[in-house]
Amino acid sequence: MGADTLAGPGTDPRLAQVDLYRLPATDLSEVRGLIISGGADQIFLERHKDLLAAFATAGGRIAVMGHALTDFLPGLGVWRKLAYTGPKDLAITLGDPHPVWEGVNPVDLSTRKGVTGFYARGYVDKIPEDAIITTRIGRHLLPLDYVYPLGEGQVLAHGGNDLTGWKNDPNSSAQLTVQLIDWLVQR
Repeated sequence: MGADTLAGPGTDPRLAQVDLYRLPATDLSEVRGLIISGGADQIFLERHKDLLAAFATAGGRIAVMGHALTDFLPGLGVWRKLAYTGPKDLAITLGDPHPVWEGVNPVDLSTRKGVTGFYARGYVDKIPEDAIITTRIGRHLLPLDYVYPLGEGQVLAHGGNDLTGWKNDPNSSAQLTVQLIDWLVQR
């Protein structure tokens, strides 16, 4: 939903784009996973949080991108801006193993096109106790990306730019998009 970076030629045949505002009328019975873009209308999502929660609790997987600022999914943490003064404060470190980040070099996430901070510039507070933290940011290794169970399903939350935006990078970070989609369609 809103993942415009996935549209176009060569798109994975397992994907279909859904207009966020048509979500309540969309049949999700055959859908295994949803990607919620960082630019999605979180107020609208909060109004339909029961629909999203029902999808996940029934076994679906949801990948939330960007800065979660409203409570549109149970257990979704709160994004906080990181006070940073240089590249070391924005360096990414891998945390608990997860298939989405498997084989991805954290240096490729930390610095993109010679600039640090594209991956994320904040951390997440108040994450569920049963979450696994897959990446951390900065000198203090603050939680950034995490995955937690929600009923029979799972939620992956990434507190930065959409993970699908790295699909054409010339390094290991290009694996994120394919591995994210692979994870979303598993049951």
